[in-house]
Amino acid sequence: MPIDFAWTLLISLSVTVALELAFSLIFRIRRKSDLLLLVIVNVITNPPVVLLNYLILQRTELPQMLVAALLEASAVLIEGVYYRRYSENIRRPFLFSFGANAFSYILGLLLTIII
Repeated sequence: MPIDFAWTLLISLSVTVALELAFSLIFRIRRKSDLLLLVIVNVITNPPVVLLNYLILQRTELPQMLVAALLEASAVLIEGVYYRRYSENIRRPFLFSFGANAFSYILGLLLTIII
């Protein structure tokens, strides 16, 4: 794996975690254990989603939005399962997962356009 792509993975994970932590704080998720859980589930899901997105788009003719939607939906489901099982204070784990992922995805796109 080229070093440039490793940096891409690290930057994507860092921005995603920062944005989703902000989302959590906006929605009054403040328990340290839930915030740590958010970081852990993003470490589990973000790098594979970014890597698969890259590989699928490089090797197929599938539309970018379709690939992104399918990969993000899988991340939402996986994260929702972890939130349901392990969170102490997240009441609607799948809705929370959807909101956090939508928030970070949309703001990430806007940051990409700006930068």
